Amino acid sequence: MAYFNHAFCKSFLATSIVADGVNTSAFTAGEFGAVEGPYDWLSVMPPTGLTTNNLLFLVQGSFHTQDQIGNNPGHGGYSESIKSKGINPRYVTRLYSSSCQTATAATTQICVASDCAPCGENLFVRLDVKGSPALRFLNHNAYAIGDSSGDAAANGGPLPGLCCADTQEFLDPAMALAGAMQMVLADPIIAPFVAESGAGMAVTKDAASPQTDFDGITTFSAIVPGTTYVTATNVPVTGGTGTGGTVDITAVAGAVTAAVVNNPGNGYTLGDVVTITGGDGAATLTLATPSADAGSFTFSQILNGPYDPSVDPVADVVTACASVVGAYVDSQFGICSFDTRDHYEMEPVQIIGSVLDETGNPCNDCGVITNTEGVMEQMSGETVLRQLLLTEAYLQNPYNQGNKDSARIRQIELSDDITGAVTRADLYKTYYLQHSIPRMNNPSGVFDNDQYVYQIFVKCDDATTIAAMETLWGGIATLCGTYGNPIAYDPDADIIV
Repeated sequence: MAYFNHAFCKSFLATSIVADGVNTSAFTAGEFGAVEGPYDWLSVMPPTGLTTNNLLFLVQGSFHTQDQIGNNPGHGGYSESIKSKGINPRYVTRLYSSSCQTATAATTQICVASDCAPCGENLFVRLDVKGSPALRFLNHNAYAIGDSSGDAAANGGPLPGLCCADTQEFLDPAMALAGAMQMVLADPIIAPFVAESGAGMAVTKDAASPQTDFDGITTFSAIVPGTTYVTATNVPVTGGTGTGGTVDITAVAGAVTAAVVNNPGNGYTLGDVVTITGGDGAATLTLATPSADAGSFTFSQILNGPYDPSVDPVADVVTACASVVGAYVDSQFGICSFDTRDHYEMEPVQIIGSVLDETGNPCNDCGVITNTEGVMEQMSGETVLRQLLLTEAYLQNPYNQGNKDSARIRQIELSDDITGAVTRADLYKTYYLQHSIPRMNNPSGVFDNDQYVYQIFVKCDDATTIAAMETLWGGIATLCGTYGNPIAYDPDADIIV
């Protein structure tokens, strides 16, 4: 035996929290709780005190509904509840949890003013693609450059709006930018990683200028909240007389409580009732007066209609902003062919936009660029499943993989019970308890420690179980203080997992 510190991690999956005074033999699949042991094995909720010389144990009801170890159901085996080691409240060193961080894609917005596309010159736009997805598929970062002449080959020749009239000094910036972005997004190298963000072009124009197709969403006079929604950005709306509108929504307990325009769309009418996609599909917004001088269009709508380009964008005070989003989606193996060694991509692709002059150098006096990095999600069901299977391996419950009969063997050996308990596409909130056990039993007489970390996964949309876990973890913090170990529970700690 090596005389060094040892570290160990054990995982649990909680689908509900047991009440006070329940024996571990009664824990059903996924039930979780803190239990006083090793004498009576009854749950304590919340744990505020222990019988003399007793320890605290974290216990979860097994997801295995059968016991086939040695054909001896009385032995315990698979169906035995999953337990931590004994936890002495004096030696708990940290209590914390991760936040339910949804993944957000990287975005870049390129805005140009009315005088950024002089006739006879090209407006150049560059888009860089970086990050793990690009490196894994291409072995290098990548970029593409587009210009305001547009993709003439794709259009069967130059579009009329991409050419200046005889008396025109500047090309409409929306036309110039849409032509450049069309070329960029058609590049075969970066096309798998980026996409137009909704109605990708937001345009503003002096209200006195002719443009009958603006009428973008501005504000709302009424909200019907719906159910099962989550806080999100750039959520499309459907219905009404217009198209292309998106909103940023705030949801509390599944109900939409606030909505802010993200993309105004175009062609809406006062009093239009639009439906927020997602959730149960019942959340609606009633539109207040649409804007007569602002709207959003797809790049195709800018180039091919209904957008009406200005022949004097300076006098009409036309400005345009193009938005693209990192759109990489990783492949996923089904459960039947699932292997814990499968690669799964967690890092969002990063994109960086820029405006160039005709020499290829960054243009410092024309164009405003806003690059927003993507954010990784915490904690993915993909990660949860692998952590639970690792804990199963510690328990000597096998997960067969790597041969043609693995799926059948997994069914026989009951590891399908674990894969069936985890929703791989969902997010999980994770609760952590770090426990350091002092020992002085090695020959050198050095006082060292074994360290254990217990992680408990709860679905982010399971508000009831999360509320009970908050109570449980707060109670453990109180218990530690009672035994002279005043630690605080640290909720939603900033953890990268």
